[in-house]
Amino acid sequence: MPTTLAPFAERTLLVEHTIMNEIAGLPEVVLRSFAREDFGRLISWLRSDADLIEWCAAFFRYPLDDAQLDRYLESSKQPNARAIWAAETSGGDQVGHVEISQIWPHLSSRLSRVLVAPDWRRRGIGSAMIAKALSFSFHEHHVNRIDLGVSAANTIAIACNEKLGFTHVGTWPGGLLAGAQEIDVYWMTVTREKCRSSGR
Repeated sequence: MPTTLAPFAERTLLVEHTIMNEIAGLPEVVLRSFAREDFGRLISWLRSDADLIEWCAAFFRYPLDDAQLDRYLESSKQPNARAIWAAETSGGDQVGHVEISQIWPHLSSRLSRVLVAPDWRRRGIGSAMIAKALSFSFHEHHVNRIDLGVSAANTIAIACNEKLGFTHVGTWPGGLLAGAQEIDVYWMTVTREKCRSSGR
């Protein structure tokens, strides 16, 4: 995401006048631009190779380190590459990480690398972060749909995405290889019209 858009992005995420309304009952979270000061916290949430693979497949290698995250953060400066956020509660607790990538303005983008801090799981934080990220991309990138790919074995993430309007559009058997592990990719999408019609 170009750095010139960052101030506008942060203002947009703090107001309620977005395409999707907040879903009733979700906790309030604020998304702010991911920064180097967040590296240590993100690394601490990924305690094993299995944790890293579940989060990002083969995008990063274990153990995650500052050098990999420096390259990741630098890539966000390229036009329409990715918008990366850290999530925090209204009280300032650091609770997660979320990204919108592969941005094709007026066409599509992709929800990527969603992670909730281990101590904050099963509280609706993941849904709240995703809702904010979707709202931002529909509003700022003017996309017509947002896609994602998740491991077909990650039933918790699939159920969370379905609650937010995503529908299954296909499965890619063995679509990703992480080490010696083949991952079946479960593809999902949500359209701008679906979000409007569902009141989000």
